[in-house]
Amino acid sequence: MLVHLHVKNLALIEEAEVDFQEGLNILTGETGAGKSILIGSVNLALGQKMFRGIIREGAGNALVELVFQVRPDTEEKLKEMGVYPEEGQVIISRRITETRSISKVNGETCTASSIRKIAELLLDIHGQHEHQSLLYPEKQMEILDDYGEIQIRDKKETVRKHYREYLGVKKELESYELDEEQRRREISFLEYEIQEIQEAQLRSGEDEELEIAYRKLSNSRQITEGLGMVYQLTGDNQESSTQQIGRALQKLSPISGFDEKLEGFYSALTDIDSLLNDFNREVSSYLSEFVFSEEEFVQIETRLDLLNHLKSKYGHSIREILVYKEEKEQELERLLHFQEQKEALEKRLETETEELSKACQELTKVRKTWAKELEKQIVQGLQDLNFLNVEFEIQFKEREQFSSQGKDSICIF
Repeated sequence: MLVHLHVKNLALIEEAEVDFQEGLNILTGETGAGKSILIGSVNLALGQKMFRGIIREGAGNALVELVFQVRPDTEEKLKEMGVYPEEGQVIISRRITETRSISKVNGETCTASSIRKIAELLLDIHGQHEHQSLLYPEKQMEILDDYGEIQIRDKKETVRKHYREYLGVKKELESYELDEEQRRREISFLEYEIQEIQEAQLRSGEDEELEIAYRKLSNSRQITEGLGMVYQLTGDNQESSTQQIGRALQKLSPISGFDEKLEGFYSALTDIDSLLNDFNREVSSYLSEFVFSEEEFVQIETRLDLLNHLKSKYGHSIREILVYKEEKEQELERLLHFQEQKEALEKRLETETEELSKACQELTKVRKTWAKELEKQIVQGLQDLNFLNVEFEIQFKEREQFSSQGKDSICIF
């Protein structure tokens, strides 16, 4: 609840502080005393748009501070929004100058939109004409449904479930609104697309394999020259690394027994010599087996062109193309058995309509029961306030179309 209000240099008010207690608090005073300004200052602090001339004449800025004492359940909700009450209190302030305003919550700067969301948990302001929404049938229905609590809520959920199913079938049935000529054209086009994909005999991962092979063959000359040079540098010619390491081992072998470190050097160099020999054998084998085939290159290039053509039409990968094919096969199946499936959907729609209608009737029945209770409560409440000859009635009308809220429309007299 709001426990303290501090206003400074706002409109006619130089400075004012108001403490609020639990229960009913009444502000009284003559016209022009500043009652409306005090209430307006609360709205201003809670994010309402400011207007020119709000700052008291002769003052450089205006200030509004609100102190709220919050309940534990509200405190938890505020923490979820990143607001942490101190000793159960939340302080909202807004300082206004001629060019800007700064809002803070517990000393931390906040945007006006954030303040408004926080205010929803802290305060409700009711004024003249602020609840004209009560005149709207939709709002009246909302109030009745809230009054009926769980009984109406359960029936509404049943209606929503059947309404979703009803809409789904109705939408699917709309896709069957085709003339025979259009159906034949779509069948022909689908058969062409499916056949084009089938004839390609796609295999998952094929495109990646072909890309690797194509890259290898298209760079065969560069590979052969580069790897040949490597083999010359590391192989068996007079100036190769292998020969150099062999000579180094010959020099190191006689002295390796004189010191542990020398023995370690000899062992390491022996391992390097062994690895280099293995490397050279692998390179030599690769070079002898690697032969550029013009025929293989053309086959790979042609196959890649086909795959890329299909990707440009049906998907970015082979997997996407195959998924597209499955979808089109299902669509083709639907069109080939068009009349049978349409009749089946019409029967299903008829069943869903009956189920939805039944659910709506049950919801209407429960609503009418609770409407009678609400009528009695409101009449009694008005009579307790000394209103004489009170008449209050909730009338029901049936809408032409279904909705997720049923078919009811109410009007209060």
